Amino acid sequence: MGWDWAVGGISDEIPRTTGPECINYMTDRRRWLETILLSALFIFIMHRSWQRLAPIKLPPPHEIQKPHSPTRLFLLIALSMIFGIEMGFKLSGQSMIFALNPCHVQSCLQIYLLAAKPTKTTTALFRIQMSNLNGPFLAFLFPEVEGRTYPFEQATYWIQHALLYIIPIYIIRSGAYTVEDLSEFHWSHIGTAFMLFYHFILLSPLSIFTGINLDHMLCAAMSDPFQGSNYRIFACCHQALLCPLLSKGTVVLFGRRNRSSSGLTGSGSMPEPRGEAAQYHQLTQGDYAMQEEAILRHRFSNQEAVDDGHPHDAGEMASLTAEYTMPTTKID
Repeated sequence: MGWDWAVGGISDEIPRTTGPECINYMTDRRRWLETILLSALFIFIMHRSWQRLAPIKLPPPHEIQKPHSPTRLFLLIALSMIFGIEMGFKLSGQSMIFALNPCHVQSCLQIYLLAAKPTKTTTALFRIQMSNLNGPFLAFLFPEVEGRTYPFEQATYWIQHALLYIIPIYIIRSGAYTVEDLSEFHWSHIGTAFMLFYHFILLSPLSIFTGINLDHMLCAAMSDPFQGSNYRIFACCHQALLCPLLSKGTVVLFGRRNRSSSGLTGSGSMPEPRGEAAQYHQLTQGDYAMQEEAILRHRFSNQEAVDDGHPHDAGEMASLTAEYTMPTTKID
């Protein structure tokens, strides 16, 4: 058959991979209803959060143009090799459809991020994938290696998922890409909603059409504590909590730290104290106006003391205003 390379090697020997038990776990009507309603909800969350995003700040140009470090190149080569071996196992076992599982997609994304230079697009992709750390975390917590029978196939499972967590830590510490401030959750909401949207808009229909349990969208895993027809709704709830927790927790635990009285910045590092000149130039137009008014009042009070109450005309006011007009250039 034309699709044997993708699904021909998948059988029901491993519980809840495919077969009648998994297909009849819940009705297709319920699956499609959840897919439509929850996908609409995730689109709304992504759109709402996108409108509230702060501008992405890139590293200085000399940092962007720096060549990749040996550590970064090693991680790039290691993940590329492991991912290539994993795809070889999928092709050999005629189960290539499992390449659509989120951890394999995240592997491709991290390979690209390691190879690319920082831009606003790559920074956005990095921030989105930071909300997908639940994949490697759950892979270690609830491993599924029963169907891996080729030599070294189970080892690739552990190495790949370990790299999926190690690489974001390295990127955060190296400063190649930045993350949002700890107090903001807009990118976390986008990343989490997109991850769940991917499950329902792609994996759920494919699971229904093929009868194959792609990332447990057809039936619950044996280790899932929330068994029953509502397991996908429960999964959305606990993953909506777990994803931001892992993302922010990783930044707190592994982000670069410098001495400062403020919290972690969007780069995962502590902000450096600003000099007086930098603070001055970051005043807003309203702040400048208030300072001008205060200076003028002080000048007039001194003049009145000297002039013994003589009023000032409009010309003198204009000259004083011109004399004490402050620069309005604002540096972001």
